[in-house]
Amino acid sequence: MNLTDMNESNHFDLVHSPLTGATLIEASAGTGKTYAITAIFLRFLLEQQLKVSQILVVTYTVAATEELRDRIRRQIRAAIAAMENGTTGDDFTGGLIRSLAHPKEGLCLLKAALRNFDEAPIFTIHSFCQQVLREHAFESLSLFDTELITDERPLVEEIVEDFWRRNFYAAVPEFIRYAREKKYGPETFLKITRNSISQPDIRIQPEIQPTELHSLELFRHSLGKVKAAWGAARPEVIGKLKDPGLNKTSFRNPDVLISLMDQWLSREGGLPFFPGWEKFTPVVLKQKTNKNQQTPGHPFFDLCGELWDSAQILQREMDHQLLYLKTEIFRVLRRELPLKKEEQNIQSYDDLLLRVRTALGKPGGEALSQALRQRYRAALIDEFQDTDPVQYAIFQTVFGKDSILFLIGDPKQAIYSFRSADLFSYLRASRQVQNRYSLTHNWRSEPRLVAAINHVFATPGQHGREPFVFAEIPFHAAFGVDDPDRPLFELSGDARAPFQLVYFDKGCLARANAAGNKDNFRRLIAGAVAGEISRLLSLARQGKATIGTMPLQPGDMAVLVRENREARLVQDALHELAIPCVLHGAGNIFDSPEALEMERLLAGVAEPRSEKALGTALVTDIMGVSGEALMSAKREERPWEAWVNRFQQYNDLWEEAGFIRMFRTFLRNEDVLPRLLGYRDGERRLTNLLHLSEILHNESSARKLGMEGLIKWLARQRDPAATRQEEHELRLESDANAVRLVTIHKSKGLEYPLVFCPFQWGSSRTRKEELPRYHDDQDDWRLNLVLADEDQQAVILAERESLAENIRLLYVALTRAKYRTYLYWGPFKDAGSSAVAYTLHPAPGGAATPSPLNSRNIVAETETHFSNLTEDQSRADLTAIVERSGGTIKLIPFPNMPGITYQRPPETAVPLPGRTFTGQIPRADRIASFSYFVAHKEKEEDIDNADRDQAPPPATSSTGIFAPPEPSPGFMSLPGLTDTSDPTSIFSFPAGTRAGIFIHDIFEALDFTDDRAIEAVVCKKLGDHGYEPHWQATLCMMIRKVLAAPLDPSVPGLQLSGVSPASCLRELGFYFPLQPVTPEKLGRLFAGKGIPDNYPRQMGRLNFMPAQGFMNGYMDLVFRFAERFYLIDWKSNLLGTSIEYYGQDALRLVMEEDYYLLQYHLYVLALDQYLRSRMGAVYDYERHFGGVFYLFLRGVDPARGSDCGIYRHRPTPETIATLARGLIEMK
Repeated sequence: MNLTDMNESNHFDLVHSPLTGATLIEASAGTGKTYAITAIFLRFLLEQQLKVSQILVVTYTVAATEELRDRIRRQIRAAIAAMENGTTGDDFTGGLIRSLAHPKEGLCLLKAALRNFDEAPIFTIHSFCQQVLREHAFESLSLFDTELITDERPLVEEIVEDFWRRNFYAAVPEFIRYAREKKYGPETFLKITRNSISQPDIRIQPEIQPTELHSLELFRHSLGKVKAAWGAARPEVIGKLKDPGLNKTSFRNPDVLISLMDQWLSREGGLPFFPGWEKFTPVVLKQKTNKNQQTPGHPFFDLCGELWDSAQILQREMDHQLLYLKTEIFRVLRRELPLKKEEQNIQSYDDLLLRVRTALGKPGGEALSQALRQRYRAALIDEFQDTDPVQYAIFQTVFGKDSILFLIGDPKQAIYSFRSADLFSYLRASRQVQNRYSLTHNWRSEPRLVAAINHVFATPGQHGREPFVFAEIPFHAAFGVDDPDRPLFELSGDARAPFQLVYFDKGCLARANAAGNKDNFRRLIAGAVAGEISRLLSLARQGKATIGTMPLQPGDMAVLVRENREARLVQDALHELAIPCVLHGAGNIFDSPEALEMERLLAGVAEPRSEKALGTALVTDIMGVSGEALMSAKREERPWEAWVNRFQQYNDLWEEAGFIRMFRTFLRNEDVLPRLLGYRDGERRLTNLLHLSEILHNESSARKLGMEGLIKWLARQRDPAATRQEEHELRLESDANAVRLVTIHKSKGLEYPLVFCPFQWGSSRTRKEELPRYHDDQDDWRLNLVLADEDQQAVILAERESLAENIRLLYVALTRAKYRTYLYWGPFKDAGSSAVAYTLHPAPGGAATPSPLNSRNIVAETETHFSNLTEDQSRADLTAIVERSGGTIKLIPFPNMPGITYQRPPETAVPLPGRTFTGQIPRADRIASFSYFVAHKEKEEDIDNADRDQAPPPATSSTGIFAPPEPSPGFMSLPGLTDTSDPTSIFSFPAGTRAGIFIHDIFEALDFTDDRAIEAVVCKKLGDHGYEPHWQATLCMMIRKVLAAPLDPSVPGLQLSGVSPASCLRELGFYFPLQPVTPEKLGRLFAGKGIPDNYPRQMGRLNFMPAQGFMNGYMDLVFRFAERFYLIDWKSNLLGTSIEYYGQDALRLVMEEDYYLLQYHLYVLALDQYLRSRMGAVYDYERHFGGVFYLFLRGVDPARGSDCGIYRHRPTPETIATLARGLIEMK
């Protein structure tokens, strides 16, 4: 290929190329794909005069939709600004403006587009299909309330387990034992279907029918004869096996063979045979007889020969049946999975696509296609190389004729086959479109680096090979662009070759003991990368490595890896040299060590009395207890019991207040944050732990999971077979100036100044446990999955595709850099089948071979060729590439040099720009409540539910490694525990939100006048809320005390036991229009209103955003007695462990600190408005409102006086009138 004579005839011109028909645009790396999409969108607006709502844009991630939406909007704004200011903007904008016949009309169109841009249909493929199903529910037969699920694996597991039971429980014992020996179980069928369920068009091979075990009876008959003969034949057989004519290597220990035969014959069924059983057969005995010796014979050996032969036939039949069952599970899943989803009214994201394709393909589907074409006059499909057959069928059906359809992507960057992305759908489309263009100018990389990449991928073509294996994916050299605004990368004393090829020769690998050891040479390469980075940073400190005017920084460099373990190797090497680095998108949170530790920790909390569970939790890095300390605690009863009690407290807190409350308390009490940050990778560990806690909190809330359910859910997510979701990917632990360690898959679409590619030599061979998958180019590239072990042609084709994808991964990695790329290479173990071997050392004569691609083993050819290269030949290949590159590629022999420890440059004062605000400004219009007002108090405490009763605050952190913190006098160290000496008293009843809801529920159900019904109500509510029955007597006693207590000594007979249900309103909800209110305004309204002097100031320190709109709340009980109305709020708060804690002083303190004073004033205000509206002119506050009672139920005891546990107050009429004027919006 002549790189200096490129044909640009198919280059897509952003201004002049026609916007008609079906068009495919190949956008190579760095050529401005997103910019091209925004340009085409702008031209649709101006040239086709389409509305934004008529231009469909589809991409493949939510993040990409947001980026496209932002970029298109900015492009429209830039064009408007250029037209209004009389400027040209950039080259494209200027050219487009000059091409307009009516610029003023164009300006109006753009302004209208900007005004209506929220209507722009920019979707992911799934959200597009969801929109279609929602808007065309009748045509697609879709239900409106179908639940969308992210993980259908539980349904699949259920079907597979049923399939297993149906086909194996009733099978003959021989078949079951054989399947078990072959390690067949439900997990076998789950594994083979895992990556294929989402591909409905996959062909399963071979297509076979079930078989009967015809030889089973013959096998059983032969087995019976062998068992019957063994007793008499055994002594003679021993002598025969010791015959001197037999090979002593094979028959070195006949007694062991006899013993194994004894054991085998004592078992039922006969299968499987033990290793060496065949030595009892005449055929093997003859094979193992020494030359010129007589083979020992015996009738028992003849019987064994018959049994062996019948067993071989039976095993072939059973192998056939197992293979049939492997094919049958796919048919079962395709039939039963949709039925189960329909029964449960659920669907997965893949179902969205399938339903749209089905709706388009059935009778009447043309009407749906026509409706979509009328709505969307043009369609732009981004990242089209990552499509699949279902997606392509949708686009082709809707927009394939008489429509404007742009398919934009790059087949050289199709690297997501593990997500079911199907490059071959792209290839199929490339044959069917009307127009094909390419974007050929690379705007990302400096021109010499672009030239170097061109030479690397042109190398296979020099030897008659296709650069990307398939002829349908040609390589067109890109053109570098001299950008005057691009800062220059300068490296003192270094040649200007932007592509550094670092080569490890065989001698180097031998000296490092890495010639045949993958782990050793991975560590060697990681060290080499770290050493070069440290060298560059050392030069930067001397002002000899710069980008523009700034010294090179760690954050200017990225190391691209294939697997997460490779990233961790480089991380370790960089840490050794004190170079800051950060893992970016390197895996899933549930694959992290912290997920395992979290599971062990939560198991210890769930079972604190289990020595195994608690001990395992304690020795996690989260807890930091050493093995020696753990053993010491177990030997001494008291320290171990202290740990049991502490974890029991966490257990109770989880039970009462939920997971997140428990976990935050745990983090604080156990000093987890400083402990984890003490590790070298502490920031990573802490980030993972907090991320996990957030996920677990969301799941426990959304799914209503208890302790056991949440731990099981976490264990399921840790299963490597679990569906991985994008929001569960590892978060960036820091945005500091650090070297980025990024997987190649994550790096796609990104760019970095300097890029290191150390591990691009992975094998393309299919692993033994992998099932071969390939696309048949003789059948329109249909995907095939081959389940038979002996299909070598399928393996060849699957490995061909693996090699092709590895080359595409290499292309993506090498095209990320702006200034310099490092590629590390050498004769590593198993590197002969790698993408680098194919690209840099292509086997000659590829094009001259007349055989079709399907019949050639390209991977084997590449591997054989590379393994036969001498050191000189290998170097000669690389030297030839360097010489052709015109100085853009440099070959660097690996110098085994130690790295230089990184020294951070001294910090210098820099101007601090204002930080960009990225939050959301809340609207003042809202429905406010008491909870809203107090949810953000200034003091640092959690309020789970301010309207419900809380347990006392937890104690502070621990005072010693084995001793839990001592509780404050009268209070618990953690919610839910008391030190009361009477375990049956009401003070021993659990506290917290759950208990508060339970007790409220009891009082809401009671008829206060029916004493006999109390036991029945309490018994039922105990069962409803999951409390033990033994609490019934305690609760009934508390209730009777409350009902008998005089609420107000000044009102004779005012007791709840005298209030009938007809005089009660329970859980009375209210709304009233709310004026604008702030914390300061609340403070002013309450000043001088007969409440403690400091309370208005305390309310002024509340930290809620200004609110107006409506005030909302619920009153526990409003009742009427003697023509007066009273308001009650039930409080189950545990203020202490005896009645002394419920005196008036204690109650006033709680009322003030928990803002209950504010709460009941708001409730009285609402009740006052309610009574005014219902009673009209006769209503008088003084005459009709009796007051407020806050009943702290545990402390109410008439025998101890009327002040015990009851807080009472009646706000003045002036106070309520002031609140009404200041808070209620009068219409």
